[in-house]
Amino acid sequence: MKVFDYQTLNGLKVTTKMIEKLNLIYELKGKTNHISLKSKDIMDKLLVVAKIESTDSSNRIEGIATSDARLKKLMEQKTTPKNRSEEEISGYRDVLAVIHDNYKYIKITPNNILALHKQLFNFTESSWGGQFKDIDNAIITTFADGHKETRFTPPPAYITPELVQSLCETYNNAICDNSLPPLILAAAFMLDFVSIHPFRDGNGRMSRLLMLLELQQLGFGVGKYISLERLIEKTKAQYYRTLLESSGKAWINNENDYGPYVDYFLSIVLQAYRELDSRIDFTSNTEKDPESLLLSKITNSLKSLSRQELMNLVPQYGESTIKHALARLRKEGKIGLVGKGKASRYIANG
Repeated sequence: MKVFDYQTLNGLKVTTKMIEKLNLIYELKGKTNHISLKSKDIMDKLLVVAKIESTDSSNRIEGIATSDARLKKLMEQKTTPKNRSEEEISGYRDVLAVIHDNYKYIKITPNNILALHKQLFNFTESSWGGQFKDIDNAIITTFADGHKETRFTPPPAYITPELVQSLCETYNNAICDNSLPPLILAAAFMLDFVSIHPFRDGNGRMSRLLMLLELQQLGFGVGKYISLERLIEKTKAQYYRTLLESSGKAWINNENDYGPYVDYFLSIVLQAYRELDSRIDFTSNTEKDPESLLLSKITNSLKSLSRQELMNLVPQYGESTIKHALARLRKEGKIGLVGKGKASRYIANG
């Protein structure tokens, strides 16, 4: 039987690299918390963008997608799902909203996890939403040439409820005991949850939703404003590799090394805080006009940027203001446009 050791995480070696990331996260957390108190309107705009990106990316990781136009309408609840993918996207949207609005009151317990999972599949015809798996499953990788390999074999279905109960109790006790830094414990919980693989479907999405829930409860609210799921999707190969490195065959015997996944998790959280810090840097006394802000973002970017990307990077200004500012920058010869139509993107001149 798997035993969760959240006092030492199987003797986890907290490396200098991990400590450096933790220190930077705490530093940026304090800085962005202070700034955000003065910038409610801006934070509200970032929140809207992050909800869309989180819903889109977390589902795309699992091969679930729809068009940008349909996604926008679904997120604004201006349409109803027309296929299975859109049903699952709508479910994620609703669970994400519940977590954002009620995270203080949703304890990490099996019953609450089941309730969130049920809501995740509310729009589908699935009969097993909100129920632990009743058949054994496996985590399978499909390669480019079409062949499949079993990446990990989770525990059998009959012991799943007991394992989830044990995991929740162990995690909650460790948080209260301050046995390890809370971000490390949150990373361990995410790894162990995915390794149990307690549901027929939705395990990855549920792990990422629970990640957001835990982070907000621990005071790390960056996931509300910067999509952690988007950052995970961008590094999907590393995400899956570190999950495997930290679980593997040793997991069931309590001999797995949490280190690779913990380090990856801290990198994602740190990247999110750095991005949030860069997006709300406009509260300083410089670069307050839209032209200066846009020129700075375009000049410092390593790639060309679409108008939508620039709107996300400069959320304090509306679409019309950004459109006119970009036109003025082009007229002044400071930026250029590459591509046409929806594929057009902006670059710095000179």
